[in-house]
Amino acid sequence: MTMKTPKSWPSALNSLASEVIDSLAQPVNRVWNTLTGKQEPLRARIVHRYAIPSSRTISVTEGFFGFIPVESYENERFILEVAYADKQYQVEVPRAYYQKSNIGDGIDIHTL
Repeated sequence: MTMKTPKSWPSALNSLASEVIDSLAQPVNRVWNTLTGKQEPLRARIVHRYAIPSSRTISVTEGFFGFIPVESYENERFILEVAYADKQYQVEVPRAYYQKSNIGDGIDIHTL
């Protein structure tokens, strides 16, 4: 005894398979676009801007003959606080961009 399959089964299975693959591929595409930088940037508005001055830190580490001073330097950083859709982000920008930007200006940001 053989079972006959309706003629619409292959097309229905193909349709179901393509829907499953599409639904599984959406999160993968989103992650891939994020990793490759192909996601759409958010057009945010600058709400606050500030600069963190450079700093010099001296710490001490223990060596074979006693303590050794270790100096570390951190360059100045330029931070913009931006708002987009009820969320706020902090964005570090180069000095030239910081100097020409004003509060209320728009900026394209990429989020992860």
